[in-house]
Amino acid sequence: MGRILVVDDDEERILRPLLRQLGRIFGGEHITGVTSAAAALSYAENEHVDVVVTDIMMPDLDGYSFCRAFRSNPLNLGYIILLSGRDGGIAEGLRAGADVHFRKPYDIDDLAAQIEKGLEVTRNRLHAVQDPLTGLFLRRILDAVFSLEAAKLTRTPSPLSVILFDLDHFKTINDTFGHQVGDNVLRDAAERLRRHSRRSDLFARYGGEEFLLLLPGANEAKALEIAERLREAMVAQPFPEAGRVTASFGVATTRRHVKDLVHRADQALYAAKAAGRNRVMTAPPLAGDAP
Repeated sequence: MGRILVVDDDEERILRPLLRQLGRIFGGEHITGVTSAAAALSYAENEHVDVVVTDIMMPDLDGYSFCRAFRSNPLNLGYIILLSGRDGGIAEGLRAGADVHFRKPYDIDDLAAQIEKGLEVTRNRLHAVQDPLTGLFLRRILDAVFSLEAAKLTRTPSPLSVILFDLDHFKTINDTFGHQVGDNVLRDAAERLRRHSRRSDLFARYGGEEFLLLLPGANEAKALEIAERLREAMVAQPFPEAGRVTASFGVATTRRHVKDLVHRADQALYAAKAAGRNRVMTAPPLAGDAP
């Protein structure tokens, strides 16, 4: 089901009537309305948004500023439709990150058709960055996200943690039950682990049977708590075709050394494997990192 976000500060005359019209047309989609760009950005931090329909003229951030802020997060892949009551501004909107510009007054059927296109475009964008087996983000999107988080740390020091983990003895599962069962275990494990992670975290398939969870704002204690919860989720019940499957976890936390974060988590994961698997290990802090 797609998620459509409508942004307009005129709640009585524009926002509510438009939400009612779109509700009749897109009854099977999730449609939300907010009255400011700031509220829209806050919403997008907690929910995936497929299509944004936003006015340009708003009291806090205008539509152009909203587009730039929305696009600054590489995980915001939603299609943006800018609504404007004046001539011009098309080039500015497209440069800011909008996908299309609609002038008011608009025909609701034309707008609905554009939203339908936007839902399809966003699905294609997601497919390009998601692992087809598990639905998790692919490893290649991590570079953009790490750059974003590194920039945040230079402005406001705060903890950033990584949990790197993989399934124990996964080769044995493939050799014993076949690769189809192995794929089913990867798919089910990803879903099981995703249910026990935070919505604000980036969950990616890092390669093979290895997964990565990026936790903005999580200190070492919080990251260890989440990693242990994920470990317990794996052993809570057997997998239908392969029985009991465990996982090993490496945790690393920083307030400044983002470049080495994954490498340190990988070293901790290796230590967890060497210590007997099915456990969580943490990387020692680096000099200069606050506790």
